[in-house]
Amino acid sequence: MSEYTQSLKISTSIARLRAEANVTQAVLAKESGLDQSRVSRIEKGEVVSSADVDRVLEALDVLGTPSAKAFMEYIDREWQHVEPPSFWNPERACLEITEDTLNEIETFLAEEDHPWPLRRQIERQRESLLRAASFLGRLHHNIAFIGDMGVGKSTAISFIFDLLVPPSLADKTFNRPVLETGAGGTTICEVHIKAGPEFGISLLPMSDAEMRELVSDFCASKWALHMSEQREAGETVGISREAERAIRNMTGLGRKRETVEGKIVYQDPVGDVAKSSSSEDEFRTRILTLMNLDDRTRREFWYDSSTRKHPMEWVTETFKAVNNGRLKDAPLPKSIDLLIPSFGRAFGELDITVIDTKGVDDVAVREDLDHRLKDPRTTVVFCSRFNDAPGTSTRVLLQHMRQTFSERFDTGKVSVLALPRSEEARAMKDDLGEQALTDAEGYEFKRMQVSSELSAEDLAGVPMLFYNVEADEAATVRGDLFAQLSRMRKAVEERLFDLCAASQDIIKNHEAQALNAAIEEVANRLNTFLRGNRGLGAREQLAHVDAINTIKGVRYASTLWASTRRGGEYTGLNVVHLIGVGAARDAKRRSESWFKSLDAFLKSLKADEGLTLANRTIDQIAASAAATKRAFLEAAQLGGVEVYRKPLSQTPVWSACASEWGRGPGFKLRVADHLENWFSNETELKDRLEQMINGLWEQKVIAPLVRLVEESAPEADPTPSNIIPLKGRMSA
Repeated sequence: MSEYTQSLKISTSIARLRAEANVTQAVLAKESGLDQSRVSRIEKGEVVSSADVDRVLEALDVLGTPSAKAFMEYIDREWQHVEPPSFWNPERACLEITEDTLNEIETFLAEEDHPWPLRRQIERQRESLLRAASFLGRLHHNIAFIGDMGVGKSTAISFIFDLLVPPSLADKTFNRPVLETGAGGTTICEVHIKAGPEFGISLLPMSDAEMRELVSDFCASKWALHMSEQREAGETVGISREAERAIRNMTGLGRKRETVEGKIVYQDPVGDVAKSSSSEDEFRTRILTLMNLDDRTRREFWYDSSTRKHPMEWVTETFKAVNNGRLKDAPLPKSIDLLIPSFGRAFGELDITVIDTKGVDDVAVREDLDHRLKDPRTTVVFCSRFNDAPGTSTRVLLQHMRQTFSERFDTGKVSVLALPRSEEARAMKDDLGEQALTDAEGYEFKRMQVSSELSAEDLAGVPMLFYNVEADEAATVRGDLFAQLSRMRKAVEERLFDLCAASQDIIKNHEAQALNAAIEEVANRLNTFLRGNRGLGAREQLAHVDAINTIKGVRYASTLWASTRRGGEYTGLNVVHLIGVGAARDAKRRSESWFKSLDAFLKSLKADEGLTLANRTIDQIAASAAATKRAFLEAAQLGGVEVYRKPLSQTPVWSACASEWGRGPGFKLRVADHLENWFSNETELKDRLEQMINGLWEQKVIAPLVRLVEESAPEADPTPSNIIPLKGRMSA
């Protein structure tokens, strides 16, 4: 940490300590013997002497500030291994113990005469300590809301986090949300709400290629209507409602309302442009010209008090304009950041970003949602209507997590938020058919119902939350969400304490022959197990099968049509991503019996009274095995993507697939047939992926465990976990 950063942290902490003690700068200056201007400079982070800081802290201690003495000890502590945490970090005490343990480990490893099994175990624990400490040292977390379109997700977020215009500025309660709401298909992209220096909106624009692909889809669908091409079972292709609305606004070609012979009709200027164009290429060029993309360069918008609008009113209007493509200098966004001063204050020391994901309208296993599901710093809130809870997409994604990640559901990672409307909770009935007398009782009936359903699907342990924006206190559900984040951090903190205790046991008792003998015996037995159980099970399902099944089950032909026009890599249906998911699911299935055998073996070691002294060692081996499993499955998914991405992007099969549109019913099945034939013929890719999966098994699972039990074993996993070695791939 730089001296400037350290000085800034100390200064802001001193200001906070003084404020918490309800002491003025004048009183503090008098007690410390400094000028008030000097105290002010200290709190502003200007260069001051450590002696002045000590005098101020001593004065705060005398004035009865509870944490002043602890803060003096905190700034005197030296951090060699762990990034110095904030004084206000809830897990600071655990991180201090971790730093002390790492110092002891460094001293222990500096002495080369210790038995190698002890050294290997301590080395492994040092790596785990550093990873866990890095996680707890950071205070930033995400809360990602995921749900089907139209369930009320954006409305709930607005009310839960007080993203509302004042009641006096809205005619109805439901018109108060800052986030644009509607019956689904409203928000054009993912929205991030976070703390900022002032009220503002920042956007990440679509790339030029993404923008042109979207416009190309828009024009292709409109041109097809103009040419009266055959429709798929009465269905038309096109882009999402929110994207079409934005393009129309950006081009000035919004539908116009007219009254003809007493009836209201809408004239479509886009159709007029199409009719006056000689080809689809000319039509697309004219649409792009009308959008003035070169002039759309503005990325940030900041509240100006001279507008005399309430800040939240300004945010609401500006967000709506950006989201709908109404600003002449703003591009179409890929994501939007809403910056709100002091946002997330209710979560204490944690720095929170709330993420409103794009609603699920068709395929739930999307790449953007996968990113949230796999991010260890994100707690996911699955939103659903009360009567439909837990909801279709929730079930699909929970099953996806179970089949692909081996994720536990009771660690704070996920929860289900049911969004009841008036009287829905009280319409619930108990087993005797008696209706609920209160909303709380109705919530409990629904909780029991959903818990039973999820348990039957092997999805037990998912917390169930409820929030009625008209009747329930937002603070209650905020507290529930904070509890989820705390549970995530608590699990890592407990892991850190266990690692510290295990390391200190070895360091403290390393000279005891009984301990050395027990650890060495565990190593020998594990080595024997690995020698007899090294191979990965046989492949159970080809990686592309899940992708083909998803294509056959797509709800809207438009989703598949858009994917075929992009070589299979469309945000709403990414075939390459689904191949990676399929590879990970197969890797999980074929490794499941091996990990169960290892678990049973380790339990048998713990049951051996002669190995009692090595129980902590056995526990750490189990934890290491769990970590290797996660690493293997993540690498398998990445491997499936890496093997198939380039060949799929270059094959002409996509042109054949796209050309199937307009040839009558059965578009989805015809596309699936084309792709199945292509996959069947690409035997080399199947073999290449199989070779990679087996190599990853050896690299990610076997090698790290062998390193613990064989003195001559090389360093395990020398490459970063996000690098997949491909046969014939040139190194950078």
